[in-house]
Amino acid sequence: MAALLLTGVAGCEYDDEALWNKVNELEEQVDQNSQTIATLQQLIDALNQGKVIMSVEQTAEGYTLHFSDGSAVSIHHGKDGADGQDGTNGDSYFQSVEVTDDSVIITLSDGTVIELPLMKEDIRVLSFEEGTARFTPYTITGYNSAAGNYYDHQVSTWNDLIDTPEYGGPLIYGDMGYMGQQIGCDYYWYDENNTFLRSDLPTNYGSRIYWGGGHVVSNYASTDYLTNGTYQNQQTVYGEAGKGGHNGSSNFAMHYGYMDGSPYNMTEMLPSFYFGDGVARVIDHMWVMNSCYAMACYMDGNGLTAKIGPEDWVKILATGYAEDGTTTTAECYLCNGPDQIVTEWTKWELSSLGKVVKVEFNITGSSDNGYGFSQPAYFAYDDIAVRFE
Repeated sequence: MAALLLTGVAGCEYDDEALWNKVNELEEQVDQNSQTIATLQQLIDALNQGKVIMSVEQTAEGYTLHFSDGSAVSIHHGKDGADGQDGTNGDSYFQSVEVTDDSVIITLSDGTVIELPLMKEDIRVLSFEEGTARFTPYTITGYNSAAGNYYDHQVSTWNDLIDTPEYGGPLIYGDMGYMGQQIGCDYYWYDENNTFLRSDLPTNYGSRIYWGGGHVVSNYASTDYLTNGTYQNQQTVYGEAGKGGHNGSSNFAMHYGYMDGSPYNMTEMLPSFYFGDGVARVIDHMWVMNSCYAMACYMDGNGLTAKIGPEDWVKILATGYAEDGTTTTAECYLCNGPDQIVTEWTKWELSSLGKVVKVEFNITGSSDNGYGFSQPAYFAYDDIAVRFE
């Protein structure tokens, strides 16, 4: 009996070579394995995307593996619901699924055993995706530039938090006043009844407005950073239009803000998210990606900054705050020289921060135009995974 052991848990790498070898072996056989191959590929893709098997459900047709992001992969029995190699119906090569304390054991009808890691700990994921909102509807203030007044904006779904236009929009830029002359924006998001993560625009330059920093929900995406990589594209992620979020989703969050200690940087509060119910928890990981604006400056520079050179770098610094006020840090490079630029969604492990009530984000780097850090202080993030006990 052959055994394929895929070791690891959430946040760890695992060796999928054996599983791919099985896929290749089946591909060399008859067409009846096509469904089996497709299902195995689904399993590989899910695990490579950082998903974790949370539970296994036995159904009338076979088994359903549920992952930490809410997605699932179904494994069906053979013909007429029976195990075996008759490939006329279902995944004929899947014979049984067994759940142990820390693994899912899949047995194929040829005797091959595939063991996958199982995490029974409750991990909840904030995806910002339409249809996943669990929060109570609430109201934030928008600004009608034509009428010159403020208005109530109802927020019932994640899409209601996406501003139009992305630069100067009514929800996150208010009346575009300066140095406290405007009312400011009461924009915030709160993943109530799920991860309980919340983010408010911080108060900087005397007001709360996105050009002072913050985290906003977006679905703007483009791979054409030359056309869509200016200051007017502050919410555009580097990615395929309509599929800019992690794992091909539409929505994500965009960070803006930095603090470098220079006299020209007046930031008083860094953007953050925190647990709105006040409970300290471990944030397992989240996925990060560059913005188009940052990509354009890394590659070509602009009037404010030079392009990235061989020794240049930009990174995100996360500071976690525990209940007693002590802090821990984690970092993630957005670029490290021109040949190491993040151009696909990258998993950032954050469990090392420990149990936190808040995580604050800063962007720093080697580029300095004489007035401090000069690269665009933006990055996109998605699918924040939070551990619940």
